[in-house]
Amino acid sequence: MRDILLDIVKHTHSLGFIQAVKIDGNDGSETNIEAMDDDRSVVLKGKLHNAVQDFSGVIGLGKLGVLSGYLNFDGYADAQSKIGVVKRERNGEQVAEELQFDSPKGYSANYRFMVSQLIEEKLKTVKFKGVNWDLTIQPTQQNLKDLSYFAGVMGSVESTFVAKTDGADLKFYIGDGSNDRVEIPFASNVNAELKKGWAWPLAQTLSILKLSDTSNASISFSEQGAMKISIDSGIGLYDYILPARTSA
Repeated sequence: MRDILLDIVKHTHSLGFIQAVKIDGNDGSETNIEAMDDDRSVVLKGKLHNAVQDFSGVIGLGKLGVLSGYLNFDGYADAQSKIGVVKRERNGEQVAEELQFDSPKGYSANYRFMVSQLIEEKLKTVKFKGVNWDLTIQPTQQNLKDLSYFAGVMGSVESTFVAKTDGADLKFYIGDGSNDRVEIPFASNVNAELKKGWAWPLAQTLSILKLSDTSNASISFSEQGAMKISIDSGIGLYDYILPARTSA
């Protein structure tokens, strides 16, 4: 349980811009994860590889900093420590109410879930009907190093980057023709064209890509105006959808 919760917190709270998470356990057959930042610039759709039976129904994770603090406390990292889901009967159904942490050394803590109505209300605008993904690439360590470096150089004056193809090469552009600008080669021998010139948030993109080793990450682009960063943590698959912005 601890490893699963740490994985969820890592792929949400650690980004710095996601404040709440919805876990939809359905009937216990699968465990889906949804989240969104306050600016609605990133929508997360995830699914754990193995369903967690205790997460049946809809559960809201708020106060993620508190949950992260509990999970990273050394006393609860002990193999003999226990983390369990406490359920209560509500309207004739067993509903997950809180997490209970207990350690053999006497430490105890409780983390309350958000009620399902509140998390549903907070994320009610999380709708993604799907698009055709025109181009998918696997970023390299050099890609991340380059993008991170130039984000540090240009980030104070440019908050977005543009992804376009130049022949068979995919390039990222920071800045425009009338100001300081950078052109970064990102992939070669690509099999599709990106010509619309959509722009994407630089800081959020980097934060997401830094979550995983690049061997477990991919980036997909749609000329319909969406980018998807997929990260497979080994515990779950996390798809981050970023709606496009019109480039200047």
